[in-house]
Amino acid sequence: MGSRAKILEKIKANKPDALALPNLDLNAFDEGLNLEKEFIKKIEVVGGNVYPITSNTEALLKIKALFPNTKVNYSTLENTSEFNTVTLNDIKKPQELEDLDILVLESKLAVAENGAVWIEDSKIPLRVLPFITKHLVLVIDEKSIVPYMHQAYQKIEDFHFGVFISGPSKTADIEQSLVIGAHGALSLTVLLKK
Repeated sequence: MGSRAKILEKIKANKPDALALPNLDLNAFDEGLNLEKEFIKKIEVVGGNVYPITSNTEALLKIKALFPNTKVNYSTLENTSEFNTVTLNDIKKPQELEDLDILVLESKLAVAENGAVWIEDSKIPLRVLPFITKHLVLVIDEKSIVPYMHQAYQKIEDFHFGVFISGPSKTADIEQSLVIGAHGALSLTVLLKK
C-alpha cells in the first residue's frame, strides 16, 4: 500500500460523525428589500452593469450596441443562433476559445444580497466558457431574484457543476493594485428581463 492510500485510509477511519444542518427560520432575515434595486446595486458595486430588456431579440440588440466590434461570439439564448460566430461542436480543446469576445448565458436564479447569478452545467456547453470569455453577459428574469443565499441554496437542484458569478474577474493581490480580468471576464453585463 502506497503512502497516499495509507493517508486516505487514516482519514476515513477518523472521519467525524455527520452533523445535521441547523434549521433556520428564513423569515428572520427578511428586511423587505426591493430585490431588483438591491440586486442592481450589488452588481454595480462589484463592477458590473445591468440593463433592462424585454426579449432575447432586445438582448442581442443591446449586446451589439454595447460591444459593436466583436468577432468571436457565442450565445446559448433561445433563437439567437445568428449571433454565434463559433460552433462549439468544432472545438477540440478549450484553448481554442481563447479569443472568445462575448459569451451570453441565461440563468434562472440570482441573489439580491450579493449580486450573484447562478450558472449550472446544463446552461454552459463547456465549463471554461464563463472564465475564458472577454465579456460575459448573463440574462435573467427579474422574478428569478431571491433575497439571500439561503433561499438560493434551497432552489438549486441536482447539478454536476455550477458557479455563482458576481461581477467581472478582479484581484488586488499583486502589489495591492486592482487588476480586472485576471482570472476571468473583463466585464460582466446583466440583462434583466422585465
